[in-house]
Amino acid sequence: MKAILKPLAFIFLFIGTLAQAQEKTEAISVDSLNKSLEQVKSEVATLKNLKITGWVQTQFQYAQSRGVANFDGGNFAANSDKRFMIRRGRIKFTYDGKNSQYVMQLNGTERGFNLVELFAVATDPWTKSFSIVGGVMNRPFGFEIDQSSSVRETPERSRYTQILMPNERDMGAKIVYAPGRKSKLHGLRLDAGFYNGQGIYVPGTATPAGYAAGTTPLLGVNEFDFQKDFIGRFAYYKSFNDHKIRFGIGTSHYRGGNMYQNNRSYSQIVTDSTGAKNWKASDTSKTVYKNKTAPRIYYGVELFFSIKSKLGTTTLRGEYVTGTQSGQSGSSSSPFFLPSSTDTYVRNFTGCYTYFIQRIGTSKHEIAVKYEWYDPNTKVSGKDILGGGKNNLTSADIKFTQLGFGYNYYMYDNVKFMLYYDIITNESTGLAGFTKDIADNILTVRMQYKF
Repeated sequence: MKAILKPLAFIFLFIGTLAQAQEKTEAISVDSLNKSLEQVKSEVATLKNLKITGWVQTQFQYAQSRGVANFDGGNFAANSDKRFMIRRGRIKFTYDGKNSQYVMQLNGTERGFNLVELFAVATDPWTKSFSIVGGVMNRPFGFEIDQSSSVRETPERSRYTQILMPNERDMGAKIVYAPGRKSKLHGLRLDAGFYNGQGIYVPGTATPAGYAAGTTPLLGVNEFDFQKDFIGRFAYYKSFNDHKIRFGIGTSHYRGGNMYQNNRSYSQIVTDSTGAKNWKASDTSKTVYKNKTAPRIYYGVELFFSIKSKLGTTTLRGEYVTGTQSGQSGSSSSPFFLPSSTDTYVRNFTGCYTYFIQRIGTSKHEIAVKYEWYDPNTKVSGKDILGGGKNNLTSADIKFTQLGFGYNYYMYDNVKFMLYYDIITNESTGLAGFTKDIADNILTVRMQYKF
């Protein structure tokens, strides 16, 4: 009997041990599984906060003549009047944290790769109306700069925008006041900040002063002087009647400048004994200009109105800007890089654009008409620019106007086709190359894919 019981006891003990081991294994497996699930949930929650968007704009352009200079995607090569190009190839990463945000946008085209923007946002946890933003971002001036190129109804921003604030973005920091939807002040927005002032240089931009044509300076933000520029914008945009009627108003201010490179400055236009207008050098007997600030001061206003009807959505939009711009004899553009040691020319300017946009009923078709001008020197007109060594006014003082006609077809939610013809007119002068209107009209055919 004992001989039988001993083996049975061993068998039962072995089975019990296996059962306990299985229970422990199951407990360990369930615990590990729970931990793995929690980790997956955390990672999924993180990914839910990350948004990736992007768009590519591939286009064909046909210019009225070869080698024309333009603001519709950059100058044509000397012997070219037709070109294929990728105007923009963007990918944007946006991560939304608790009362915070991180944004990075990159651009890639056949001309190279570059950083577009990189900034962080921190919002107050109490009212959620005040935010601090720091990094490379859009300058907060007017509507057009802040409007994404993926939704713009025309190929490019206005000429004056590209001259005064090229490539739209700059390095700096700002404070934003934007009340939420529950606030009675919802729709109001105030941006105010300080920036380096040089902007961000990207592939395809005209070679800056001080560099030989055809060379490629370092890309990115290049701080070159002590001056920091203030930019502020106050706007109010509101919608009514279930978004069928929308309107907006705003005003912007830019106050900054560039460092004088020498003690020669020209800010006055005088008429000589022959009746010709000329730049007059500023008196330096009592004033030293070198290493001080040459002014860049802009004032802007914006208006917007949109209404939905049986005809479709009709939109009117416009901006007007005026002020003082310091540049060089042959250019009024804001510099990306420290100019070579040249004289400073301080000009009074005006610029404006107006849009008429009509979406055809509820269809996928839209027409757009845009008129704009940029007058870099309001103290002279075309007839005052004599050329031939008769006075010291240059092509940088010529007024340009543009009238564009566009058609947009929103084929799918993420595919848009654009056909746009830009009629560009310059003042007639006595200056060689500008005695009559330049043949520089441009046709743009574009396909955009956005995700």
